[in-house]
Parts: sequence; C-alpha cells; structure tokens
Amino acid sequence: MTSMLDLNFTGRRAVVLHPTETVRTRLASRLDVLGLAVEGHWPDLPAERIDFLFVDIDMGHDGQLHWEPGQAPMPVIGVIRSETPGRLAWALRHNLDAFLSEAAPELVYSSLVIATARWTERARRTEHDVEAARRAGMRHFLIRAVMQIMETHGVDELGALRKLRTLAMVERVALEDAALLVLNENGTLPSEGSA
Repeated sequence: MTSMLDLNFTGRRAVVLHPTETVRTRLASRLDVLGLAVEGHWPDLPAERIDFLFVDIDMGHDGQLHWEPGQAPMPVIGVIRSETPGRLAWALRHNLDAFLSEAAPELVYSSLVIATARWTERARRTEHDVEAARRAGMRHFLIRAVMQIMETHGVDELGALRKLRTLAMVERVALEDAALLVLNENGTLPSEGSA
C-alpha cells in the first residue's frame, strides 16, 4: 500500500546550505513561489527548526550535518554541480533523500515531493524497528503472563494465549502490553532491574 504523497509545502521552512549566493538566491526564488520560507546559509546550519535542507554536494562536509548518516531530522536534498564520484559517494553515504541539479532549479518541486516521501518512509521504518525492539524486549513478560493465566484459569498454553489475545484486542494494545496488564493486575510485575 502506498501512502499519500505530500504535495503542498506552503508555510514550511527551507534552508539552502550553499557557498554561492547566486545559487542560494535562485533556489530561494523557486521555493518562495511554492510557499516556503527560505534562508540561505554557508557554511553553518542555523539552530532553528528546519523543514527542508538543501545542501551543496561539492562543498558539503560531515561537520555541517549534525546527525549520523541517514538520520537527518528533516528531508535533505543534495544540490549537484560537478558530479564527481567522491562527492556523489559522500551524498550517498549520508543517504540524502533527493537530488537537484544546480543547473535546473525549476525541478525543485519534484525534489521536494521525492525527498518528503523518502524521509517519511525512513521515519516510518525507524518507528517500526523501535517498536519491534521494544516488544522483543518484553517477551519474557509474555511468557510469564501466559504461565500465570494457565495457573489461575486452569487452561493450557493455547487457552492462556487465547485469553491474552482477547485482552489485547479489547484493550487495543500489543500482546506484550496485554501481558504487562495481566502481571500488573495480579501484582506480579517485578520492579525495574529485577526482571
């Protein structure tokens, strides 16, 4: 299933991190037409919140990006000028979300749409991975809750798991969270550090 594309950028804030003022100005005028508030900077990023970052690939360097590669807190679009292999490798290593040729600023809308879609998908995947890790770390609670339900209700493993699944559906929580509810209800949830 494909999610809806974000096609409206009005009111968002973009920063163009580029050493050449004419490029910053040209790109800012295109972004302004699309309703974005734009600032040009070089060499440092401003401290304020940014919705989009355009970064020069030729002169950009690791010290400008204050996050791990692929972990940008906003969509990042690489502005391509010379297409040298080393600079393209730098951009790919940072997992930039989209690219825009410096010679074709009129294609900025496509870059915004693609960057937003890629960044949103990456954020969704990260959120999913964090939730999966959280739930995997709670499996021992799941086992303890099933054992407790077996003991208190006199059912086998499948029956206990069925009861736990029903509770999870009724409470609209993950199975592992339902296990915590069972353990909390019966006062058998261990204190932190003793699990």
